[in-house]
Amino acid sequence: MSKTLQDRLHDAKVVLDHVHAALGRHSTRLPREVETSFRALVDYRTDIDHWLGMLEARAAACRLLNALETQADLDDCVPLGATRVKYQHVRFIGVQAYVTTNWALADRITGMVGRILCTPEAGLNGVNPAHLISHFVTRDKIRKTTAAALFESVRQSFGWPIGLSYAIRNHFVHDGAQIGGSDFFEGSSAASAFQISADGWDRVEKKVEAEYRVDRLCHRAGASWPSTPQDDLRVVLAVCEREMDDALGVLLGSRVGHCGRTWPSWWARIDGVHE
Repeated sequence: MSKTLQDRLHDAKVVLDHVHAALGRHSTRLPREVETSFRALVDYRTDIDHWLGMLEARAAACRLLNALETQADLDDCVPLGATRVKYQHVRFIGVQAYVTTNWALADRITGMVGRILCTPEAGLNGVNPAHLISHFVTRDKIRKTTAAALFESVRQSFGWPIGLSYAIRNHFVHDGAQIGGSDFFEGSSAASAFQISADGWDRVEKKVEAEYRVDRLCHRAGASWPSTPQDDLRVVLAVCEREMDDALGVLLGSRVGHCGRTWPSWWARIDGVHE
């Protein structure tokens, strides 16, 4: 069974714990800039615990959306905390909570792995850290910033679902899921459930193709996809989550694997032990 994103995060923390211990033994033998770089990576150890909590928060947001339409009363209201609120508003709140949590998590993980897998100009940029779309999906950007081994692999294998997820996230966060008089969903009542309007889906697909420069071929061979994605946004989000998590797992695995293989030799050589 392949490792989950949660597993990959645990692995990363173990590696960073080893680096932290090694720094305690060798810091006086390292050039100042090298030590500073290592310590910046080690600082992510405490962040990883928070990211694991974000995975739980994302799952909670997803549960809020499950069967939401079945909870509507005659006034088209559904439970939200201790009160009842119009279905369309809870649907919007729930989707926005899910997509923002999902992408906050992706941004933080990509910012960490970018310190190893991207060029210094991109990976060490505290103001504009590495981003999943710009540094690992959009070809014009990754050509200049990303390690050669990963140059096309993430884009070609996961670009389409990542792009869809990001376009949906931006549409909910920046446009409120409505623009130019056109709503993202087919209807506002619980009867429409999570059906996506033709205009809404078309807008998302065109944005992915035009701005992120990926198409439907940029996904893994054999990956299962909904044959009619407009029927239920939740199905689309679930597929995109699976593919995004695997893409982030690839990046974390590449980073942790690199550290796990090279850093023991690094510390041994500082000790004067040549393998």
